[in-house]
Amino acid sequence: MSNMIDWLLEKQNPAIRYRAMTELLDVSKSDQEASLGYQEIWAAKDIQAMLARQNEKGIWEHTENEYGVHTSLRYLTAFAENGLRQDSRLEHAVEYAVRFLVEKETADLSHDYSGCSNALVLRALVMLGYHQEIGVKSLINRYVETQLFDGGFICRRLLAKRPDRKGCYKASVAALLLYAECKRQGIPLLGCEQLVEYFLKRDVFFSSGDKAKLLLDGKPGWRSVDNFFPVETMRIGLPLIVSALSILGAGNQPSLERAWEYLARKKNQDGRLALEGTLTKQPCKFGKVGDENQWVTFYALLAEKYRR
Repeated sequence: MSNMIDWLLEKQNPAIRYRAMTELLDVSKSDQEASLGYQEIWAAKDIQAMLARQNEKGIWEHTENEYGVHTSLRYLTAFAENGLRQDSRLEHAVEYAVRFLVEKETADLSHDYSGCSNALVLRALVMLGYHQEIGVKSLINRYVETQLFDGGFICRRLLAKRPDRKGCYKASVAALLLYAECKRQGIPLLGCEQLVEYFLKRDVFFSSGDKAKLLLDGKPGWRSVDNFFPVETMRIGLPLIVSALSILGAGNQPSLERAWEYLARKKNQDGRLALEGTLTKQPCKFGKVGDENQWVTFYALLAEKYRR
């Protein structure tokens, strides 16, 4: 494991270096080396390019119905994954995202936007440190209230049509990541045990009625058992799911044994993971499919840390 951490600490990727220092090695964010590393992230070419794409209102170009998925989710998630925190350069984008989510809560759902990405947008806002904002707190609390009787979640469009239906696996995975990030930030959310149990009953990835059937099967690289990164509304990767469950205290549950086996099989002789799937258009450089990838390896190490 030390060799893998040493790899993440190499200086060519300041964001991964910073996150490895502060999240895997628990170096204080006020530490001089960590503080200098944080400034290097803001100065990085990718981050400057994303900031430069903002329009005069401080947000990114979008069509009305696509904002939640294609703009807010992808850009704010990219900033969050790079380890960045509250900053005046992001204020307008965050305000717009909160306003968008509030407006869509009261929409008639006749448009394309269904709310499937809400949990992931909220996760990005929490990662960026905006969880203390009243608007974000209220959105999280109202989101938690939509949890279903089986512990899972579903997008608002389907919930409105039939309130008694069971959770959707994809929506529940997004909720899982939000719950895990909130726990890391010291935010207790109701229904956490029920959500974890939703996945334990399925050995994380499988049908509760058929433990040989993957719930999200299909194109290799896009499945929940693949190393997909960063998050996307319909695709969330193996290391992030396992790390979320470990953060929520389930890392040593027997139902996670198969998940750990998947991770172990995907490691090369150096313990590194390759990227198996990614966005068609990345907001910044997260890596190429097939190459060793520091991001998915970081989340695998984070999972093992919380498991211990």
